[in-house]
Amino acid sequence: MRDLIKEAARSLAAHRARTVLSGLGILFGVAAVIGILSIGEGARREQEALIAQLGVLNVQITSTELPEEKEAKLEILRRTEGLSTRDVRAIVAMLPGVEHVGGSRVLEPDTLFPRPADRKGLRFVGVDPGHLAGSPFTLVSGRPLRQEDEKTTARVALLGEAAARRLFGRKRALHEWIRVDQTWLRVVGVVRTGTGGQTSMEGVTIQDRSGDVMMPLSTSRVVAPAKRGKAELDEIQVAFASVEDVVPGVDVLDRHLKRRHREQPVYELTVPLTLIAQSEAQQRIFNMVMGLIAGISLLVGGIGIMNIMLASVMERTKEIAIRLAVGASPRDIHRLFVMEACLISLLGGVLGIFAGFAVSWVVAWFTGWATSVSLQAVLLATVVSTLEGLVFGYLPARQAAQLQPAMAVRL
Repeated sequence: MRDLIKEAARSLAAHRARTVLSGLGILFGVAAVIGILSIGEGARREQEALIAQLGVLNVQITSTELPEEKEAKLEILRRTEGLSTRDVRAIVAMLPGVEHVGGSRVLEPDTLFPRPADRKGLRFVGVDPGHLAGSPFTLVSGRPLRQEDEKTTARVALLGEAAARRLFGRKRALHEWIRVDQTWLRVVGVVRTGTGGQTSMEGVTIQDRSGDVMMPLSTSRVVAPAKRGKAELDEIQVAFASVEDVVPGVDVLDRHLKRRHREQPVYELTVPLTLIAQSEAQQRIFNMVMGLIAGISLLVGGIGIMNIMLASVMERTKEIAIRLAVGASPRDIHRLFVMEACLISLLGGVLGIFAGFAVSWVVAWFTGWATSVSLQAVLLATVVSTLEGLVFGYLPARQAAQLQPAMAVRL
């Protein structure tokens, strides 16, 4: 086998131009496969990271906007006041197996101190400890909000990292004071959350919470009392104990809320676990379609190898005749040409892998998309390119092996 590989390599080296032209099709095909799969893999990981901001075991109950038409709005308000802390207590009593349940409301203060150059990205939220406990936050410094803060209406705040940078720059935010409208709040902690800005996926808005300024829910009512005709809470978060509890729990939760709010469209349910399943299904379809398109490039490359190898057989008839005359068997000739085809396709595949990495990097650099080259894509491209050499090199090798020495010399 070693001698066969050396002989095939010498033959290819003697015809460098033909070898390069034969491998170009495979190179571009493999580069296309790796590039496309890297974009798909990067998109999948980015979507999963976004969904992880919501928490896989969590369910978000979000308050919806009421209709602008006055009569329709009044009709809804006569039946229900929207999401409230009473819903939170009812969910705790109805689903005792859940890990955490908590509500939150978004504030829109008029004044803020320290005054940042731009308030874009800052969000002011009143949350209770049950909501925070189910959120995927990482404590960077200080402490989280506690139940005692909620009970005592403590003037404290918990900042996301982006909010801390926006308000205090490089200065340490912990134990500093901020003023939201007329209420002073002491920073008791800084947390790390998912970043990337507000994103919409599957019709669901995933909020970047790194710019959140969080305070106890009771304190938020002091900062900004609830407005008439607006729901008390903007969101209720329910954290289940396990994945198996999520789907059945959501069904029970939805039926219960519909009864409480008399079938009025005042809330929406967001189930991250369902979003992940939908995202993975769409990603599989995307990979299949784009992989098929890239596979056509590989097919064209394989046909190119076969055509050039057939031409090579015609050019090397005298060489084949001499090999047969000095004792080489048709099987040896067949194996030589198959090995040459395999080496060409393998060389094109290896170069295509490097080109695929380059394509992935260039796409990420110029578009800002997340890309990720997986080991699976590299192995797939290598195996496919090698198999192409075997498949498309078989016919030229068979034709070369069937040449008769006397006829070959005449040609």
